[in-house]
Amino acid sequence: MSGLAAIRAQRQKIPVPTQSFAGQTIIVTGSNTGLGLEAAIHFVRLDAAKVILAVRSVKKGEDAKTFIEEKTGKKNVVEVWQVDMSSYDSIKAFAKNCGSLDRLDVLLANAGVLKNTFDSAEGTEITITVNVIGTFLLILNLLPLLRKSKQTTGMTPRVTITSSILHESV
Repeated sequence: MSGLAAIRAQRQKIPVPTQSFAGQTIIVTGSNTGLGLEAAIHFVRLDAAKVILAVRSVKKGEDAKTFIEEKTGKKNVVEVWQVDMSSYDSIKAFAKNCGSLDRLDVLLANAGVLKNTFDSAEGTEITITVNVIGTFLLILNLLPLLRKSKQTTGMTPRVTITSSILHESV
């Protein structure tokens, strides 16, 4: 895709969600900035019972939580939980902590990195570790909770992975 086409694609008007998320629990990775933050704001506006900001930096997550509460006027909805998507142990610990949740209705796997230099994590180039392996490790570790949620609520949980237009092939 040419640079101009990529810019045009970003200017398209995206429909704003209106479906209610009342009573639902939602996890958004990479939610202290960008698309993840905007998604978290929308989930809170759409009456989610709990929105978990799954972030590497708790400080930045707490700042995002404050911003969301100020922007939406809703308190006691957002929680900040730490997860480092470049660390398999951190991902597994996060998923284990999610076992304390009564339900999980939505997992928005948004966390990602883009590096201009070679960095590694867990023995693999860091963008592969975070954007691919870490993302799927989290999803696989949350599958039992997602299945349990379907059994107890009768609603089908959703997993969405965000990506970049830069991944589109020409």
